[in-house]
Amino acid sequence: MSANAPSKLESSNLKSSNLKWWSSPRTLLRYILGLDDSRHSIALGTAVGMFIGMTPTVGVQMIIVIVVAFLTKPLFHFNRMAALLTVYISNPLTMIPIYYFNYKVGTIFFGGDVSHAQFSSIFKYEGFQEWFNTIKELFVVIGSPLIVGSLVVATVLALPTYPLMRYLLKSFRRKSTGEKILDTTSKHAQENVIVSEENEEK
Repeated sequence: MSANAPSKLESSNLKSSNLKWWSSPRTLLRYILGLDDSRHSIALGTAVGMFIGMTPTVGVQMIIVIVVAFLTKPLFHFNRMAALLTVYISNPLTMIPIYYFNYKVGTIFFGGDVSHAQFSSIFKYEGFQEWFNTIKELFVVIGSPLIVGSLVVATVLALPTYPLMRYLLKSFRRKSTGEKILDTTSKHAQENVIVSEENEEK
């Protein structure tokens, strides 16, 4: 177990949570903070997940995380679970606002006149074939503004994610360690009281 990581009991309780993409951001964040790995690895994994989650790769983002982890393994290590959970930032409820915002950022560089209604209509699909057509339309029809805008937004958000997560992990683990010490001290005090009472009775 890494230094200052949460206890195995706390980690197992977190891992037993039935996490879904619709889980609250607070639940997902607490799960990530409770992962048993170094602060660097978890923070880097979260940053990688943030970057991928901001790209128009809906439906294959988790696969991309696994592929990136495999390809970069000889160079560096990041926590895959942290990355997999962070891509949940892009989900059926948020992907249209996120991708449209990315598109608008991209129009600063390439121009474009796709309305929000037109953009939203692209995401109405059922089944794999229609999903594939949606992805193709995003990259081919909308094209450069969305791609470049997504890369800009993904970079801007991913870069501060790393130091922010390191800070949150440090605070979370310090608090967890403090609570454990307090609990241990309280138990010892209770045991001493019991022993003293027993001695007085004797």
